Amino acid sequence: MKRLSILIICIIFFKSISFAQNKEVSNLLEKVNQAGSNNERKKLLEELKEKLAKENIKAREQADAIIKAKGKLPIKIYKEKSSQK
Repeated sequence: MKRLSILIICIIFFKSISFAQNKEVSNLLEKVNQAGSNNERKKLLEELKEKLAKENIKAREQADAIIKAKGKLPIKIYKEKSSQK
């Protein structure tokens, strides 16, 4: 149960971080759409590509970590046997 609680807390933490990062990407995408000149648009698109690539790598690493953590969880719940007299 303790491991499950820790896993749930980690998932919630990573979700909150990913929401904040998506907001940054959305702001950058909006800047690209509002760019006036082609040179400025190309520069912002390159920045957007780099940001998305970094986010993709982080998301993959987090997903791999979650899969590994889930693999370590026991399939059956451990129950202590009460000592009988």
